[in-house]
Amino acid sequence: MTNIRLVHADASHATLLAKLAQDTFRESFEKVNNPEDFSTYVNEAFHVSKIESEINEIGSLYILAYADNELAGYARIRESDEVKDHFPGVETLELQRIYVLQKFIGKGIGKALLRYTIEQGKKRGDLVLWLGVREHNYRAQKFYKKLGFEQFSSHVFMLGKDAQTDILLKLNL
Repeated sequence: MTNIRLVHADASHATLLAKLAQDTFRESFEKVNNPEDFSTYVNEAFHVSKIESEINEIGSLYILAYADNELAGYARIRESDEVKDHFPGVETLELQRIYVLQKFIGKGIGKALLRYTIEQGKKRGDLVLWLGVREHNYRAQKFYKKLGFEQFSSHVFMLGKDAQTDILLKLNL
C-alpha cells in the first residue's frame, strides 16, 4: 500500500512545484497539442516566478502529494469569481489544477488530493467546489463524475493561441 503524505507548498517549494507542474502537464497533454502553442503555454504558466506569485496569492493553496516520500503530484485551489454568475450568493472554490505523475496514476494520489481539497473548501465555508476539465480528457471526466461532480457549463481555455473547450464541473459541498 502506498503511503501518501500531503504538504502545503510555500515559496520555498516554487522551483520544485514548477518542474512538477511542467512534467505532469507534458505527460498529460503534450502529444495532443500543437508544439508551439503547447510550449508557449507551459513556459508562461509554469515559470518559477509565476508559481511563486500564485503560492503567495491570497485565497490560493498549493498542495504537494508524496507517495512513499517521492513527489507524485499536486493540486491548487483558489478563490475565483469566474463562475459567480452560475452560483449567485454562493461561496465557491476553484480546483484550478490537480495533476499526478503517470507512474503514480491508480495509486490513490489523485483521490487523496481531491478529498483534501474538498475538506479545505468545507473548512472555508464554501458551498461549491468547481473545476474545468479538457473536453477530450475522458479519463479525468470519469474520475470526477465517479466522485460526484456534475457538469454545469463550459468555457474557453487558451493554450497558446489555441482556443480549447473545458467542461466545467461542480461538486456541492
